Amino acid sequence: MQVDLLCIGNELLSGLVENTNAGYISRRLWSKGIPVREQRVVSDSVSAIVKALKESLSCSEAVICTGGLGPTDDDLTREAVSEALQRPLLLDQGWLRRLERFFEGRGNPMPAANRKQALVVEGSRLLPNPLGTAPAAIVPAGKRLVILLPGPPREMRPLFEKEILPFLAARGFRASWRTKVVRTVGCGESLLEEKIKKVGLPEGVLFSPLAGGGEVLLQLRTAAADPAAAALLDEAARRLREHLGEYIYGENEETLAKTVAGLFTKRGLTLALAESCSGGLLADALTDIPGSSLFFKGSLVTYGNEAKEKLLGVPAELLKSEGAVSKAVALAMARGARRALSASVGAAITGIAGPESDSSGSPVGLVYTALCGPAGESCRRTLLPGSRRAVKERSVQTTLAALWRMMRSAV
Repeated sequence: MQVDLLCIGNELLSGLVENTNAGYISRRLWSKGIPVREQRVVSDSVSAIVKALKESLSCSEAVICTGGLGPTDDDLTREAVSEALQRPLLLDQGWLRRLERFFEGRGNPMPAANRKQALVVEGSRLLPNPLGTAPAAIVPAGKRLVILLPGPPREMRPLFEKEILPFLAARGFRASWRTKVVRTVGCGESLLEEKIKKVGLPEGVLFSPLAGGGEVLLQLRTAAADPAAAALLDEAARRLREHLGEYIYGENEETLAKTVAGLFTKRGLTLALAESCSGGLLADALTDIPGSSLFFKGSLVTYGNEAKEKLLGVPAELLKSEGAVSKAVALAMARGARRALSASVGAAITGIAGPESDSSGSPVGLVYTALCGPAGESCRRTLLPGSRRAVKERSVQTTLAALWRMMRSAV
């Protein structure tokens, strides 16, 4: 069985909103062994949505639609599904009362436009949406399905996890394969592939490398029909850890930040940051993890030299002689953060994110990441490619990788 994905909205076509829903849904379906035949972005047009729906229903057992369920005139997904399936829209009194209570709870009367959100395609099974006003729905279409989900990711993702994935499994969308993702950092894609070929995987296990952001994800896959599928994947992962463990930090949905957080918490150590070119992105990555307050003391975003001097105690003469983007200053920043926040470990990032160099003439993408802790000090110089944002994000990943190596070897 296979699935099509229709993401609906002019804002996606214009680029005003990034289409993260497509990647999320596809990743989750593929991780469960359910293939995605096609992704498509469709405009806010009844005729365009109807055409896409009919084409997808002729090819796939289910079509998942995101977006177009709001209260405004350009939210037309309900109307399009009604036309495509030749079923009327009916006013659902239960959902209407829920909408009224939603607005009453916020001290406001319900706008007349929101009444539209209580219109549902005849035969729909409505799904609760505790985070918004748009009703998600599963609409039978003969032997096929149309699944309607709200566009905002914060509403869509919980609904997809709690309602749609279990429903598809119960409906008979059986996995074509089983997968396991092994996450690596510190080794390039081509070299890693060579090493894996030398290691050798169990017969029937395939792997696909995917590089991005300084990491390489290895998707291991085997046929779900094989009764030993789970054991084969476990054995493949064991072999990789045995021979390539210096690069492997986790599996499946485990992120590098989550792994680092777990190591700090397990060892009872604390962390303080000093961030310059990354502008607080590393602190953001760590504080996204529930319970990060157990180990994370805080971050000092010292973007200018004056802040480095006053908040971290970096000597003015050092900044003048070595420059803000240097090994000496990066180490001084790490020491200063550790001292200022009384942490076990201090980490610092300083670099040139671009698009132009600073007065030193150093290349754009030059970044120094420094660590200071009980086991000593270290600093790494890297030249990171990409846009200003890419350099900032890669500098965070480089620092997390350094923290992971340090914590992995800590006694």
